Amino acid sequence: MDVNYGNLRQLRIDKRLHLHEMATALGLRTAGGYQRIETGENELKVKHLPAIAEKFDMGILDLTDQLFFRKKVEQNSTIKEVI
Repeated sequence: MDVNYGNLRQLRIDKRLHLHEMATALGLRTAGGYQRIETGENELKVKHLPAIAEKFDMGILDLTDQLFFRKKVEQNSTIKEVI
């Protein structure tokens, strides 16, 4: 799935959380480590989602709805006869 890193950053800003606070919550050593996640330079890991949701006062499902793009899939059905 594609991550909407802009929403990740905006959610943090809306909650008035500093990069260092987020880094600490995720067990990262530096604020820059978290910033690289927000910019997409480093991959957002699934193991970080519970800590992020907690810092944002959100449930995991609400967080994932905000962070992940949903790809629209067109369904073209054709009936094929199996012989």
